[in-house]
Amino acid sequence: MMRRLVVLVTVICTSLLLSGCSFAGKPEWDKQVKYRLKVSVPRHYDAWVKRLQFEATGERAWWWPVGITNCCWKDLGSDGSELEPMPDYIYISWFSLAEQQSYARLIHIPDPEALRERMEQLAPVHKIGKLYNLPRYNLVLGLAPGGTVVMWIMSKAETAIEVGRYKAVKIDTHPEYYEKRTERYLSDHGDYLKEHGLQLDRW
Repeated sequence: MMRRLVVLVTVICTSLLLSGCSFAGKPEWDKQVKYRLKVSVPRHYDAWVKRLQFEATGERAWWWPVGITNCCWKDLGSDGSELEPMPDYIYISWFSLAEQQSYARLIHIPDPEALRERMEQLAPVHKIGKLYNLPRYNLVLGLAPGGTVVMWIMSKAETAIEVGRYKAVKIDTHPEYYEKRTERYLSDHGDYLKEHGLQLDRW
């Protein structure tokens, strides 16, 4: 009886090991990873992303329609474009509803594959009630008042690493194009803006 039990335990453990699981340590996430770029903004500072373009020089150029993005800073933000291949240029322009001002920035990634290698490094993260080792498969652009752009890599906010910080430039603005959206925005966040302002020194 004891011998049968030992054999059964051995078979179960072997099966678990072959499937990539173990009783000790953090399990790996077994779903296929897709690398994506997402856009986020600080709470109360909604933005309308007018254009988001990518270029992998000599391979591919593409764009992603974003539109409105809201909440939260240093988080996953709006569901985004797949990064395949990894671009070496990213262009983003947006309208800040709090400021009634448009900004634009061209970001150069000098070594896209080095960035992907950093994203592939595993980091522990809680997911579905378990602790997993996951790559930082999201490249997140954070848009802040005053035109600050911060770039992070993360799987979730708890694993975020800042990999770039940029200053966008002001471009021609047509607030009348966003009049109805601005009315809704001020209805939700106008009191906060009156009390706290833009808080430009926070970003």
